[in-house]
Amino acid sequence: MDINLEKADEYFSNRLYSESWFELTDEEKNSALCMAQDKIKCMPFIGTKVLETQEKPFPRCYKGRVFDMPENVAKAVFEEAFSLTLKNNADMLQNLPQGVQSLSLGSASITFNSNGNSVYSLSKTSMMYLEDWLKKGFDIEPEKFREVY
Repeated sequence: MDINLEKADEYFSNRLYSESWFELTDEEKNSALCMAQDKIKCMPFIGTKVLETQEKPFPRCYKGRVFDMPENVAKAVFEEAFSLTLKNNADMLQNLPQGVQSLSLGSASITFNSNGNSVYSLSKTSMMYLEDWLKKGFDIEPEKFREVY
């Protein structure tokens, strides 16, 4: 699935409580989509890139098959873009990522745990969509590490 403004608008036209997405300019939407893609492409996806030089995380090789960008990964990008643009505090509270340490409404500040884990910088909805496509851990074998998928 492609990630572009047309696909994002189509996705949000079928999503409940997404009216604020359509209040944004196309420039704001594109900026949010770019930022969301940049955040998500750093995640530890299963498999390997088809080409070592490819910038985007998909297509990927996994268990002998090549996968184009799955629909759930595109949905995660759309949801992350939406969470970056939220103006309504109630919606923001619903989409806060795990690891929030504190939240202030007067002067609008959010403090996250400083555990250094990039997973905590994504919204819960984005993480839900990415769950099946992320590495889960490592098996330790003598003299090497082997990824577990």
